Amino acid sequence: MSRGKLMAIRVQPSTPVKREGSPPLLLIGVDHRCAPLDLREKVAYGAEDGAALLLGLRAAEEVRGAALISTCNRTELYLTPEPDGAGAYRLGLESAFLSRAPEVEAEGRFYVKHDLDAARHLFEVACGLQSMILGEPEILGQLKRSTERARQLGTSDAVLRKVLAAAITAGGRVRKETGIGTGAVSFGFAVVDLARNIFNRLEDCSVLLLGAGETARQVARSLRESGARELVVANRDPARAESLREVFPDLRVVAFDERHQTLATSDVVVASTAASEPILGSRDLRQAMRSRRGRPLLVTDLGVPRNVEPGASRLENLFLQDIDSLQQLISQNLRRRREEVPRVQEVLEQELLRLEGGLRGVSAEPLVAQLQRQAELIRKRELKAAASRFPTETHDALEKLTRSLVRKILHHPSRQLRDLGPENEQEELVRRLFQLDSTDSDPR
Repeated sequence: MSRGKLMAIRVQPSTPVKREGSPPLLLIGVDHRCAPLDLREKVAYGAEDGAALLLGLRAAEEVRGAALISTCNRTELYLTPEPDGAGAYRLGLESAFLSRAPEVEAEGRFYVKHDLDAARHLFEVACGLQSMILGEPEILGQLKRSTERARQLGTSDAVLRKVLAAAITAGGRVRKETGIGTGAVSFGFAVVDLARNIFNRLEDCSVLLLGAGETARQVARSLRESGARELVVANRDPARAESLREVFPDLRVVAFDERHQTLATSDVVVASTAASEPILGSRDLRQAMRSRRGRPLLVTDLGVPRNVEPGASRLENLFLQDIDSLQQLISQNLRRRREEVPRVQEVLEQELLRLEGGLRGVSAEPLVAQLQRQAELIRKRELKAAASRFPTETHDALEKLTRSLVRKILHHPSRQLRDLGPENEQEELVRRLFQLDSTDSDPR
């Protein structure tokens, strides 16, 4: 089993529920659970092509709103369709996925969710429940950027804006009120946690990477994002060491034979080579510790076989952690995160109920707006007819008074209509009572 798979946690999806008044929402998606990396790469979207996709979909008559989330582990298209919905589904699937990878449909490599089930999935994405690493925090920021992009492009309608905003709110609550994101669950952040326990400030730390593979790259990224001051790499293949500059432009490369001398000025060492025998011996580290004059040194050995002689752990002020001890720490943290999942689901259900209430108001807005427009027409007509009977200097006051009267009279009926949503049994009664059968009618 690869190290990546050790950290892949799957959460059982929630049981789909269809409630009365569910949001008109359609999700078409591909993620790490149903599609391999080479397929996900084909349907990944950058800023420009993602914008072109959204604008094209929004211009179609089948779609009211569109938003896109595209990361290394998922591409998800969220649409608010026109009432029949069928046209939006086919258009979204073909435009976003089949145009780039026809095999998505042939191999059943995608998923589709509707209405409240789609909203719940988005909430779980925002909280990290659908992530490859349970509870990872980056996805919430990615969702915020996707929401802002749809807003700037003008492709999100009122329903989609509410759904996206509610998902961000849910994700924020979960981060504050649960422990789903606590504790390191990757080798990179496990090293960060260890370093923070030893050193006062990561900003003062220099990191020595022994090895330039994917593991070194991931750990280095976590350390740099957490504030590490300097990255230094030593690798037997200088060209591979230089390739890390594409990710870390200010990386310093030293010859592999100079690794022992570099220990004296390093604070954190990450050893992740494929060497068949240790590349750092107890003797080498003892000599390095003498020149450090009491300054601690954290050495993390991620090599299999080991890159560091185990006996080095007995040296004073040297903290040696191997892959097993780091994996044990990760496993403990993952266990704690799993225990938080029920509490996360409670928060999500609360926010889903809140969203449903808000969406009822959005979907009833056309009827409320029509009622308010008609009341405003009546107000203006009657005020105009009566204005000549009042002194000119009182006209502004009359304008304000009549506006206030109309607003107060319609406040409670409007709120009740928003709470009830569209297509309720009271809608027809309201239309008959206020003669709203024709748009902007003006009963006399």
